[in-house]
Amino acid sequence: MSTESSNVPALWAKLEKLEFRTDRDLYEYARILRAIGLELNMRVAMDADVVAAILSQYKGKWYTFGMQSKVRGKLVGAHLRVGASAAKTVGLAGVKMYAAFVRHFIQPEIEAEKKAREGKGKKPGFSIGDKPTEKGPGRPGEAGGRVA
Repeated sequence: MSTESSNVPALWAKLEKLEFRTDRDLYEYARILRAIGLELNMRVAMDADVVAAILSQYKGKWYTFGMQSKVRGKLVGAHLRVGASAAKTVGLAGVKMYAAFVRHFIQPEIEAEKKAREGKGKKPGFSIGDKPTEKGPGRPGEAGGRVA
């Protein structure tokens, strides 16, 4: 394992303190989760290489010339690679969550506001086709009887 300092504990502390109250909190959650996923992916993938390299140096049986240890070391490291892929998926899930939030909640609000702005100049009421005039259709008595 590497002795470098990691940013994951600080990011995890931020994630634990976060409360969902506004859309900015969801954005911050997605950003932090993505950062955790990327850092864990990178760290675990590097550790997988280190573990495979260390285990491949094991002598093993004399008649395999060390090939058996190299293959087994790669098999052990492959499990960490799967874990690294899972960490990357966690980070991607945060990004997809925020994109779905935008698509299902923010975008409809923007479209509704746009439609409301477009309809402000129009007068409310009922109308079909052309507006009736005194000489056109829709005059009193035209429907077959006299209206008093």
